[in-house]
Amino acid sequence: MLIPKYWAQHKQRFESLETSSKPSKQATIKRYGWSDVSQSAALTHAKSRVNEAHNRWLAGEDILRRERREEYNEGNSIPIREKIIDKHDFPENEPSNNSAAVTKLIVTRNSYGAQVANVDNIAIIDVDNDDLLRHNYPDDYNHHGFMHAFLVNQSNPASKIKIWFFVVVFILIASVIAWLGLSWLWLLVVMFVATAYLWQQASARDKTRAQKYADDAASLLPYMTDLIKKRIVNHPTECFRLYQTPAGFRIIATHDVVSPSDNVVEDWFAYFHADTNYFRLCQVQQCFRARITAKPWRMSEVENKKLAKDIPAKDFWFGSENTDIDSSIEHRQDELKARKQWMADYDKYAKNYRACSYIEGFSGKETVDRNTAATQAIDAFIEWHDRVCQVEKNLEMA
Repeated sequence: MLIPKYWAQHKQRFESLETSSKPSKQATIKRYGWSDVSQSAALTHAKSRVNEAHNRWLAGEDILRRERREEYNEGNSIPIREKIIDKHDFPENEPSNNSAAVTKLIVTRNSYGAQVANVDNIAIIDVDNDDLLRHNYPDDYNHHGFMHAFLVNQSNPASKIKIWFFVVVFILIASVIAWLGLSWLWLLVVMFVATAYLWQQASARDKTRAQKYADDAASLLPYMTDLIKKRIVNHPTECFRLYQTPAGFRIIATHDVVSPSDNVVEDWFAYFHADTNYFRLCQVQQCFRARITAKPWRMSEVENKKLAKDIPAKDFWFGSENTDIDSSIEHRQDELKARKQWMADYDKYAKNYRACSYIEGFSGKETVDRNTAATQAIDAFIEWHDRVCQVEKNLEMA
């Protein structure tokens, strides 16, 4: 798993020499560095990456000047930057030197404060409702999961006729008022009535749209269960556990351990319409991920102002050598103190929510031996996962 313990960033300004054929030019290059050894090693790595980019720039290559952190490793191949909270091996009594029989788990805190399980060889497949809606109802949902059919209806002939009708009516009323010398308050009254009518029409469309989304989303659970049943008919040695999340589904393969780079994993992600960004992240980090605590903005404590929506000091990784930080030492200490308090409050409130709910287990006709080292590791991880996600408790999902 590629989850570095230490991070740094380095920024440096360069200027090329002027020649008879080329004028001098300047560039400021910023790169991240990471290490599992120390903070200084991470800074050394960042400086070496800056030097490598500088050499490419001198050679005339068009480089990215300022490297930015991107969610889900969107093409930059930078490891995900998350604080390591805990580590586990499954099964716990297995000798650590027998790496083939051990499942390694690293618990991290992500960019918005939630805890995430990162496991090296147990397949966790994340499926978003929006991806399923787009697949099942291609005429109703666009690539972002929005209902473009309703947007299209806003530009149909009937809607255009209605708009032009009100425009003509306003012009006629204004003309009559001007001709008769009446008070312009009459026009305001008409405009108020028309606005109320249009508002009511828009509210009705929004209600219809919300109801359709709810009905379509409700159809996804039976669709997903049928999809898994069809899969194990054709692959009778495979076993899966299905969970429902606030915005989709989580599927865990329970018959054998696998690597994120295995061909069968790509097959599963395509078959179950998994989130493509999540799949890319699994490939880059060489692990599978599952959020095990609530998203802050779904918690009532955020709405009630007991907890801030955003975790403070997201750049806490970097010390005084970080040239992007101009705040004083005292201000920096205050930020880090606020971050520590936010995490303590969040972890306390998050116990009132479950990350997902368990739906059902599915097994193929060919029995899987549960006494192997692999299946014992999977069973131990499932027990841990269900406990920390609080899947069986009667709590709100967030």
